[in-house]
Formats: sequence, C-alpha cells, structure tokens
Amino acid sequence: MTVNLSLPKIEPLRPVRSRVVPTGREWLYELKLDGFRGMLSIEGNRGMFRSKSSNRMVRFEAMADALARMIPAQDAILDGEIIVMREGGPDFNALFFRSGEPAYAAFDLLWLNGRDLRSQPLWRRKKMLEKLIASTPIGFVEHVDDPALFTVVQQRDLEGIIAKRRSDPYAPETRWVKVKVAGYSQMEGRRELFDRRR
Repeated sequence: MTVNLSLPKIEPLRPVRSRVVPTGREWLYELKLDGFRGMLSIEGNRGMFRSKSSNRMVRFEAMADALARMIPAQDAILDGEIIVMREGGPDFNALFFRSGEPAYAAFDLLWLNGRDLRSQPLWRRKKMLEKLIASTPIGFVEHVDDPALFTVVQQRDLEGIIAKRRSDPYAPETRWVKVKVAGYSQMEGRRELFDRRR
C-alpha cells in the first residue's frame, strides 16, 4: 500500500557536468555515489522515496518506511543516494539487478519538523543532517575542502565527485558541479543496460 505524505514535493538539484574540478575556499567536495538518486520524505512512521525526476520509487517503499521509524523527527526531507555498497565502493549492477541489499546515504537535509531548511547554507544543513541520522543506518556523505579528493577517486576506480559551495542554499540558482572519472570501469555497457530495460 502506497502512502501519500503532506510534505512539499521538492525538485532535486541536478549537478552540471564539468571536466574541471572547481577550486577555491568556498568549495566543498563529496564522493559521487553510483546508485539511484533518492529524496526521502518522512512523516510520522511513514516514508517515501522520489527519484531525480520526482517519481515515486515504489521499489524502495519498505526501506523508506523502515528508515522513517528510525529517524528522530516528526517529519523530514533528506536528499541522497540509494546504493548497494561493496568492499570497494558502490556496486551499480547489484542495485540495478536487485542482487544486493540496498542502503541509503544522505548528503542534504531540506526539511525538519515543519521547518523549510532550503534557505540555510549547505554547511549548516549538513551539520544538522549528520546529527539527525547519527543513530540510524543511514550513511552520511562526508565532505572535504581539498579538491585532491578527485585524484583519490581516480585511483580507487570510483565514479567521481560533486563540488558544492559551502554557503549556498538549496535553490534553483544553486550550481553543483559533477566531475566524473574517465574510464570508470562500471560505466562500461551502462547505456546498453538502460536501453534493454526500456
């Protein structure tokens, strides 16, 4: 049975692609986790995931409800990624073909206990998020202030990084930058994979 929540439907920010890692004191850097983007809305003990296209993600409703029961809040909206984590990092094929246990890793908090947090700076939203999910199985997507994270990601065959300005709100004019690793091994055959599922 699906649930309809009264929380606002928020359009996810979509990173713009770049071949160059932006630098400067205002930037923070996060891992780009290879999975399905998922915005988690919780209200009471019920939860719901929406995709980057704002569609309800019915496949993950049981996980959304389970996480809602663990989050110490009356209502909240989190932004993050649904992944299957292996020893070396996220395994997209395992997630796509349902051959692994999905988990949720959050990188932003947009709403909490009736309060819209989108006008708050990123660093403050992330601090609130980390505190909110500390006692839950939700992963917290850490950030660093060193663009050399991209070099580490290249060495470990991960998908890439996302660069965000620490003081930006969560708003349509905000620009997140994704820098993908050329030759990332899990991208091989990805286009054909989606074409076969259409």
